[in-house]
Amino acid sequence: MLKKVRICIHTKQREIGGTLFDAPEKASAPSQAIHAEPQKIELVVEGSYYDDGTRISISYKDGELTGMENSRTTLSFQKSEPSLITMTRDGAVRTALIFEAGRRHMCVYQTPYIPLEVAVKTKQVENRIEEKGTLHLQYTVELKGANAEQTEFSMILLPDIDKPRSKSGPPA
Repeated sequence: MLKKVRICIHTKQREIGGTLFDAPEKASAPSQAIHAEPQKIELVVEGSYYDDGTRISISYKDGELTGMENSRTTLSFQKSEPSLITMTRDGAVRTALIFEAGRRHMCVYQTPYIPLEVAVKTKQVENRIEEKGTLHLQYTVELKGANAEQTEFSMILLPDIDKPRSKSGPPA
């Protein structure tokens, strides 16, 4: 089943010191904040929701506000493993990030110039897409050779575009 949806996205990012590229037994999410104020982005976009019975995918076009203009982001997961989320981006930059609470995953961030190694360490995954239409991720991501960023990402699926919103309260 494919349907159009409106998606409310909230992100909060803070640049931090430290590294995720140490050996797994030494690697831990860096915690020393470099900037006191986090960068916040809130936006509502149109996207698509696809459920094939075993896998759910939610896709939307990124814009200038996210810094990923002309890119498409897709978040997906197997219904049998809702706590393992994959985020792919296609367009000017390409990547596939894996989010799994308590785990570190090494990924590649493909730019028009060179591929960059990325480490992602996920602290929390709250996937309630099927029940409540919400997804919340807390993770640290680091491009090799750059400072890490702690990110909180929340997604809320709003009422279907094709259906009118229900009015609250009793009928008049």
